[in-house]
Amino acid sequence: MDELTDEERLEFISLIHKLRSEQRKRLGIDRVYYFYNEDTTHHFHLWMVPRYEWMYQFGNSVESLRPVLLHARNNMNDDENMKSVEEGVSMLREGMRDFVMNAG
Repeated sequence: MDELTDEERLEFISLIHKLRSEQRKRLGIDRVYYFYNEDTTHHFHLWMVPRYEWMYQFGNSVESLRPVLLHARNNMNDDENMKSVEEGVSMLREGMRDFVMNAG
């Protein structure tokens, strides 16, 4: 992250800000956990994990995410849920369209 130019940093944070705004506006996602990891030089990951109502049965803290993700993988990996995910992705793509067009 510290190797990004000023322009790249601005574009990155603007992208995250826009994506987060669209998550709230289009999908009604109020809370998100962010995880950042640098695996190697010149390579990093940012995960944005939305917090859905059903997740609170596992707790309210970041420690609850492992059981949440295991539950989702083992119990929600079906066609109906995948359709819902694909619809959400489609809605976010639509919201990001202007950002992508203006960034280039």
